[in-house]
Amino acid sequence: MACDDLSVNIEHWDRTDDQLIRIAELYAEAFAEPPYGDDRERSLVEFPDRVRHYAEVKPEFRLLVATEGQALFGFVLGTGIGPGDWWWERLNTVLDTPTRTEWLEPQQFSVAELVVSPTRRRSGVGRALMHRVLVGLPYDSALLACYPDAVAPQRLYSSLGWVVIDPHARVSETQPTQIMGIRLP
Repeated sequence: MACDDLSVNIEHWDRTDDQLIRIAELYAEAFAEPPYGDDRERSLVEFPDRVRHYAEVKPEFRLLVATEGQALFGFVLGTGIGPGDWWWERLNTVLDTPTRTEWLEPQQFSVAELVVSPTRRRSGVGRALMHRVLVGLPYDSALLACYPDAVAPQRLYSSLGWVVIDPHARVSETQPTQIMGIRLP
């Protein structure tokens, strides 16, 4: 693992509610911060429901967690997407034709969330999680969305080879998001 802290373990979600609640707490904490401003209590309810749904219906569902002993301090969530999937359909609608042609494959991977506890940021944990979630995928590319004001995540993604394919896509009613992509080996 490419992480400064060699005592960090990266493993698949154990599929227990206990671990999912801990993941949701980390998610709620991270996305309550600027520039996101999500409602913490709402996140604690909606995020586990979304994860359970993805685990049941999405291809190549992956939820990896970074732990040290009993402490959970990071995770990455990603799934396969394709026609009929809400995210894929939104991208198909908002991306211009050349970008769609170049990046929007009929089936591909989407990194939905990458979260690292504030105490472990800039330690290599996010980098290690991202590398692991993309290993062995049966897709040619992966996409993610990032708020334009989320500078630290953008720097991480760029350093890993992700490129901006649309800097201000309007995929929902919230603020525009920056769509990034990476070619997979």
